[in-house]
Amino acid sequence: MRILLVIFDGLADRPAPELDGKTPLEAARTPNLDRLVAQGINGLFHPKGPGYPLGSPLALHLMFGYPEEEFPDRGPLLAAARGLEIPDGAVVLAARFASVVREEEGRLRLVERFIQGREEACERLAETIAGLEVDGLSFRYSYSGRGDGILFIEGGASCQVTDTDPLGLDLPVLRARPRAEAEDPALAQRTADALNRYLTWAHVQLGSQPMSGGEDAPPINCLITKWAGPKPSYEPFAERWGMRAASLPDEEVVSGLMIEIGFRLEQIVEEDPEGDLRRRLGRARELLSEGFEFVHLHSKYPDPMSHDNEPLRVREAIEALDRGMGYYWQEIAGDPDLITVITTDHTTPSVWARHPRGEFSDQHGGESVPIAIRGGSVLVDSVAEFGERAAASGGLGHIRGEDFMPILLNAAERTNMYEMRPTPKRRLYRPSHDQVEPLLVTD
Repeated sequence: MRILLVIFDGLADRPAPELDGKTPLEAARTPNLDRLVAQGINGLFHPKGPGYPLGSPLALHLMFGYPEEEFPDRGPLLAAARGLEIPDGAVVLAARFASVVREEEGRLRLVERFIQGREEACERLAETIAGLEVDGLSFRYSYSGRGDGILFIEGGASCQVTDTDPLGLDLPVLRARPRAEAEDPALAQRTADALNRYLTWAHVQLGSQPMSGGEDAPPINCLITKWAGPKPSYEPFAERWGMRAASLPDEEVVSGLMIEIGFRLEQIVEEDPEGDLRRRLGRARELLSEGFEFVHLHSKYPDPMSHDNEPLRVREAIEALDRGMGYYWQEIAGDPDLITVITTDHTTPSVWARHPRGEFSDQHGGESVPIAIRGGSVLVDSVAEFGERAAASGGLGHIRGEDFMPILLNAAERTNMYEMRPTPKRRLYRPSHDQVEPLLVTD
């Protein structure tokens, strides 16, 4: 049997007063999703554990059975998605242009994190900070567009340094520091010190350039960094789980992860949630017919509406996605050899009880999210609607990332008894003929 994984980014939410205390998912009219739920087994899911807010790449990394300590972080995954070669031994950071004002004691207060619509200025400014040697380490900045770029540190640096992006406005740009868990504290300290010197130098360089801002625009005078990591080194998904896999992602950093774990990657661009989902489901159907055994479909909706703190728009986006799921029932649901999984990678709250609307939108929540599995050998439970509270009574109970792939393989009847050792490396799936070595008897 084959597996179709549908992820609606940031689908889970918190109760909203304007929705009579329901979450947007609970308040939305979702007949197609409810139909799938009623034909499957349901539960609550968290890739790491309840209370831990995760982003999409780490959530997917854990869902696909890779240990947390092997996560390379977002910087290298963004570089991979942008087609940038990562040299062996390099440290890679996401590095974004920003606007700051200098305050007392030399602190820099962040006033603008997203520089948009000023490509010519950004490209010119990127050239002025493209390279610098600090304490034997080589800094190289590669501009990617829309105010964003990648910073490479070569020469033996440590990736175990903290972020300088404070993830909010009117906050001080942070000083890079060695992480507490650094394997080589001295090297991490040296790297952090060198990074701070590079960023200080970049601030001076950018601030000295003419026309770095317009009459009505704040100056582009700072670089903020985050998500430092090494060159990724993944065991391919096909080797780990025995399935040829394809992905239809809708987020740049997710694309980078899929590239690194060996998925066939295809991009689809569609602004309308309903039309976007229909196109992705149509292409997923074709990929399954072409021999792919695991297809990951990732819709970015309704995450942007949740980040805008607008639960009514979140509900509308969910209802649009449900209409798009009509294609599933028309063209896909009748396949008897298909497992379908519907879930989300994290909670994105559109309501924060103690924060003003629109002023705290860059964060995810740590609540567990609903999951439904239809097809194969699943034991259909009594859950009849797709929602956070309804899922809590489902037959799956509460599962974590380490449970995700084993449950799917078991439902698809692809598992091998765990005590059996037909291959040198233990696998949960039954090995193919080319993975085993027959005993040869010769006279």
